[in-house]
Amino acid sequence: MNSLQHDIARLIKQADHFIMHHDWDEAATRCYQVLALDPDNVNAQLKLTSIYLQRELVEDMRLTLQRLFDPDDASPHQHRRMLAFSYRVLTRWRGWLRDDFEQRPPVDELEEVERILSRAYVRGGDAELQRAWGRYIEACARHPRAKYTIQWWVVKLYAEHGFFADAAEVLTEMRAACPEDEDARYVLAEVRWWRDHSDTLIWLP
Repeated sequence: MNSLQHDIARLIKQADHFIMHHDWDEAATRCYQVLALDPDNVNAQLKLTSIYLQRELVEDMRLTLQRLFDPDDASPHQHRRMLAFSYRVLTRWRGWLRDDFEQRPPVDELEEVERILSRAYVRGGDAELQRAWGRYIEACARHPRAKYTIQWWVVKLYAEHGFFADAAEVLTEMRAACPEDEDARYVLAEVRWWRDHSDTLIWLP
């Protein structure tokens, strides 16, 4: 067994331990850590699905969504809002709580990106998303020294608005530029899972 396989086996064993003791947060964290090392690990993917099917969690999420969202609104952007809210509640990466994510955009060009994504989040309007991406690319080109900060800001913006495919694309670029960044690797594992497995979250209508 090589070092990577050993690390994955150790994390899977830890996940099993936490699942046995109903410590769902720690179990989910270990599963995402596995997916950060092996994005196609079926065992970790299935464990996450099982964690998110726990009755208490499903009931809590359903009650919360019924309280915060219009139950009669069946529009696609309403579904995405619920999905985005679910991610914000259940993400296990503590880095989102850092102060630098609570401040204004690191460069002025991102203010328009934020406005576009906020409109798409609230009312739909996905036609403008390509323009938002273009503004992000322009910001990186104009501020090369701030590129990594810009990328983290944009990743958070996309993820918290439910645009997980876009967040994953930015993180993939970050990983190529800085493969040793374990935070980017972990968050990429999260947004990929949410991009590919949102249909398993049974509290969503």
